[in-house]
Amino acid sequence: MMPRTVILFCVVLSFSLPIKAAQLVSLIQGDVKLSISQESGKLLLTVVNGSTTKLTGEIGIRTADASSTACIDVPNCFEFGNNRLHVYQHIDYGFTILWTTNVLSKVFEDCFSLGDHHWFGGPERFQQAWPIEKLTLSNFANVLQEDQWGAIVEPYWLNSAGVYIFVDERVPLFINQNTATTQKKVCFSAKAVSPYPQSRQRVILHYTIGVQENARSAHLHAVKNFLGKPTGHPNYRIIERPIWSTWAKFKREVNDEVITAFAKEIVDNGYPNGQFELDDDWEDCYGALTFRQSKFSKITQTVQYIKSLNFTVSLWVHPFINIDCTKYLNLARNYGFLVKDLSGNDLTQWWNSKNREATYLDFTNIEVQEWFVARLKALQKAHGIDSFKFDAGETSWAPTISQLYGDVEKMPNVLSVDYVRTCARLGDLVEVRSAWKTQDLPIFVRMIDKDSNWGLSNGLYTLITTLFQMNLNGYSMVLPDMIGGNGYDGKPSAELFVRWLQANTFMPSIQFSYVPWEFTNAAFNVTQISRKFVDLHQKYAPYIRLQMERSIQEGHPVNAPIWWISPNDATALAMDTEYLLGDDLLVAPIIIQGATSRVVYLPAGEWVDGNNGSTYKGPIELRDYSAPIEVLPYFIKGSLIHNTTDSGSVTLYCVTPIVIFVTVTMVVITG
Repeated sequence: MMPRTVILFCVVLSFSLPIKAAQLVSLIQGDVKLSISQESGKLLLTVVNGSTTKLTGEIGIRTADASSTACIDVPNCFEFGNNRLHVYQHIDYGFTILWTTNVLSKVFEDCFSLGDHHWFGGPERFQQAWPIEKLTLSNFANVLQEDQWGAIVEPYWLNSAGVYIFVDERVPLFINQNTATTQKKVCFSAKAVSPYPQSRQRVILHYTIGVQENARSAHLHAVKNFLGKPTGHPNYRIIERPIWSTWAKFKREVNDEVITAFAKEIVDNGYPNGQFELDDDWEDCYGALTFRQSKFSKITQTVQYIKSLNFTVSLWVHPFINIDCTKYLNLARNYGFLVKDLSGNDLTQWWNSKNREATYLDFTNIEVQEWFVARLKALQKAHGIDSFKFDAGETSWAPTISQLYGDVEKMPNVLSVDYVRTCARLGDLVEVRSAWKTQDLPIFVRMIDKDSNWGLSNGLYTLITTLFQMNLNGYSMVLPDMIGGNGYDGKPSAELFVRWLQANTFMPSIQFSYVPWEFTNAAFNVTQISRKFVDLHQKYAPYIRLQMERSIQEGHPVNAPIWWISPNDATALAMDTEYLLGDDLLVAPIIIQGATSRVVYLPAGEWVDGNNGSTYKGPIELRDYSAPIEVLPYFIKGSLIHNTTDSGSVTLYCVTPIVIFVTVTMVVITG
């Protein structure tokens, strides 16, 4: 019998067992839970509400790869070498993350997925894309800056799921979003490098994640805990009546005769009242705050004449002294009133100077604040000036890195804060353009200069999206820029001018420089159409003021995106070309060149067409709403009926007691 050879085949099965993540932090408030787990050298953060994931991210990038040890007797605190992470709760439904180190070369970075949510807030931008998940930010230093129009830069990100992230003002913050390495993510970094001073004693990344049911309730939560509410509103005169500026129309070609003729021209064309604003190039030299006699030898009489036409008169003012303004430059230098860099240099540049031919007043010095205000009040007393348009104020105009007074961890933005708060002392007719933690001030914050075009490049489209950006950062007293833009690349067309005015009608104020009656060659009557919408704005001015008062009391935006009244509506959350006035008036302007119709989306509710009285039950999409050049699509919510009488007065009758405008007297009655 032949021996049998047995060949055995052995199969070795290899199983890779998943590495279990170590949970470091688990904080719970009601149905809301924040978890931080450590897995493969990464710290993964998740926020859930019930079974719904509202936010995910990776925190401690390039920090969490080190081994961690728990802090002694401090809950939810961990040390990663010289770096410490502390997670805690100090507000209802809010979780605070604090990274800290005394190693000044350390960079902290926490990143969050933008996911499929829409996002709101963020910085003011030249190309103000909305919602802001469309924005690209590359190593963006969160300081007020002229670059790309960053005059309002609150560190606030709000999403459509009802979560917001608010970064503390002491963080030397840089933001990356949608870059090559941060696609569909927003990353908040802390690093002690320019433009932040390196004299700080620590580096921190400190922010709070707030969680609510939806974007509306989350925003009101942020207003209550971080953004704050306005304490008052601008003077009703410049809400109801237009502001007339010399800037876009005349640029620097102004003198007694020019502005006298302009004021008379406005009145002769049927626009008495309002505020007359004398813009650039009235000073002896930039920073003098005295009138140049070669241009304004009769300025006191000129102001008296303009005021006799029932205008208030305001002057354009800035925070600079140019080096050829030697009298005031020498005085400011002698008293230490100028911003200096670390080497003692006080020279800088702005748009009305060449490089190293200007200086910036140091408003963190209380003596500068008092000197500035005293000089402006003397100007008012000498010539009868009523108010001021305060320009600039961004920190980036100052020498880098600036020596300033106050808390080093709040620099350099404290320079802008102190400038704006100083300006606000001059009354309720003033306007500023920079804003940082000044939502409480009862004054207009102006959109930075718009260009005379239709699109995303700082044109008509961005009039609406910048309105959203400002309101959703807590600045509800918005002064839109001039009708038709500033004309830097040429005067606006008649069509652009009219559509811009229409889009502006239900915003807080109207500001002209180009005027309706100068478009004499248009195929339509610009003067007549413009009058219609100026009158419409005036008639709704009491309702605008009512919304400002509501903002003061409750923190609501004056002009919100339409999702504000329907925060779970996916179409409303994505909308970037319609806006609200209060909760009951929806505006859908034409913002595309040559268009005479548009798609209008109405969220849930009963809506009445402001032009023809037609009624609609939302949510509904009006696919081809006709809007020839004389028509602005707008709709009133709440079973309101809109009528226009022969005299042109607007009367609103309310079936459910929301708001009633009483004809002629325009008394506002709330039910």
